[in-house]
Amino acid sequence: MQHGLTVYVLLIGGNKATQQQDIKRAKELASEIKEGNYEHNDNPGF
Repeated sequence: MQHGLTVYVLLIGGNKATQQQDIKRAKELASEIKEGNYEHNDNPGF
């Protein structure tokens, strides 16, 4: 997805058993990014 000049690639993986959950989470993350509510806490050095 693209937000302004920044392109985000959502790399979220799993398996067939968690596929629907993974898709739901990816959509939630995309919405958070679009709304400006996403804070990246996974890698403080990023």
